[in-house]
Amino acid sequence: METLPSKYHALDRNELQARITEAKQALGPSLCILGHHYQREEVIQFADFRGDSLKLSQIAAEQHEAKYIVFCGVHFMAESADILSSDEQVVCIPNMRAGCAMAEMADDQAVASAMDELIAMAGDTAGEKIIPVSYVNSTAAIKAITAKFGGACCTSSNVRNVFEWALADEKNGGAGGDKIFAVPDQHLARNTAVMMGYSEDDCFLYDPSLPAGGLSAEQVRAGKFFLWKGHCYVHQLFTTEQIEWARQKFPNVKVIVHPECPRQVVAASDAAGSTSQIITAVAGAPPGAVLAIGTEENLVRRLAAKHSDKIIFPLSEASRTPARCAQMAQIDLSHLLWSLESIIEGKPVNVVRVDAETAELAKIALQRMIDIKAVPGLTKMS
Repeated sequence: METLPSKYHALDRNELQARITEAKQALGPSLCILGHHYQREEVIQFADFRGDSLKLSQIAAEQHEAKYIVFCGVHFMAESADILSSDEQVVCIPNMRAGCAMAEMADDQAVASAMDELIAMAGDTAGEKIIPVSYVNSTAAIKAITAKFGGACCTSSNVRNVFEWALADEKNGGAGGDKIFAVPDQHLARNTAVMMGYSEDDCFLYDPSLPAGGLSAEQVRAGKFFLWKGHCYVHQLFTTEQIEWARQKFPNVKVIVHPECPRQVVAASDAAGSTSQIITAVAGAPPGAVLAIGTEENLVRRLAAKHSDKIIFPLSEASRTPARCAQMAQIDLSHLLWSLESIIEGKPVNVVRVDAETAELAKIALQRMIDIKAVPGLTKMS
């Protein structure tokens, strides 16, 4: 892992911003900077495109002119950009420390072994087909394993449609699955299953630290969804107590949360949706609307500043615990400037390159994700 040179530590914010602007101008159309919605404002202001994981994956695939793609997100996102871009393009991430705790909760070999175990426990004679669905918040290696077993990636925008594809008949364009193995976010999978009309009793947690995931053959035969024991620590911060606080403070509040939140939090909210779905819903809310939003705080603060005719606040204000992604915050102005100036010098740093064999398989799972449409709006809770 390359370390930020000491010469960048002494630069103040104004000089950093000025030099980043100069570097962007010098590189011109050969450069494309992608910024995730959870990125801090001082960094995302320099992004050529902003978006959630699905949108940025699509944009990365469309960048034909740019020779260099600098991804202001986390590592798995840069991997996806490398897989979807051409071999001639170079993908960099300003700071290699910008990983994803959720993605790191699943190992590709463990996921492959889990699939073998689940298939064996389902029983060959039963004819049950298990389809893996890996959240885009996973490593390229896990995406490759997913494709190998006939599955697809998903984002929080299109996870329901991906689940429906996995369970649809092959003659209707589906994967022909009877069951789904969802990796690595248990909450996203459980919430999606319930939103599709299934019961929580149809969902079984697969714990990779236990033999056979802690499941019996009877449970595997009875279950419909098997959920890897993983989660997003940011969305794990939200609680039903915070929702109660928001409703007491603002009786007319609408609570919107991300489906990575625990099931009880989603059930207690008014609606749930991905970052892009939340952004659209906030924009469409009437003036004077009061919205408590349970997702990464940088996005919520940005929405509040943009829509000053509404009262918008992070749900986490109730506990005064900032809901921020520490990994995303590893990318700052110093690292962004270093990344751009290293490209100008002809020696790009922190290049993300997925090996050809892994990339070939992972691209199949990613392309399936891109081809399956997102759900257009929030899912309302009853």
